[in-house]
Amino acid sequence: MKKGTFTSVWDGGDEVTSTAELNEETGEVIAESVDVEDLDLEYLEREYFTDEEENEFRICPTSHSYIMTNKMFYGIGHTYEEREVCSDPDCESNE
Repeated sequence: MKKGTFTSVWDGGDEVTSTAELNEETGEVIAESVDVEDLDLEYLEREYFTDEEENEFRICPTSHSYIMTNKMFYGIGHTYEEREVCSDPDCESNE
C-alpha cells in the first residue's frame, strides 16, 4: 500500500483533502472519511491521489475510488493506441 492524500476539488475552488492509501495492485484508493457538512459543495470538478513522493494520480470520475491508468489497445490496421482507463475492471467507464 502506498500512503498519501486524497483530494477532491469542487466548484468555487474548495478542496477537501484526507489521508489515503493506494493499493498498487488493484489501483483502489481508500481514503479516510472527512466531515464536509459545513462546506457549501455543489459540483465536483476532479479528484486525485498524491503519494508521499508528490506523484499525482487522477481518480476515475465514474468510480470515485480507483486511479486512471494508461493501457494499449489495438488500433486501426496493425497499430496500437494508448487510452486512459479506470483501474477497476468492472467500472462502466471502461465500456
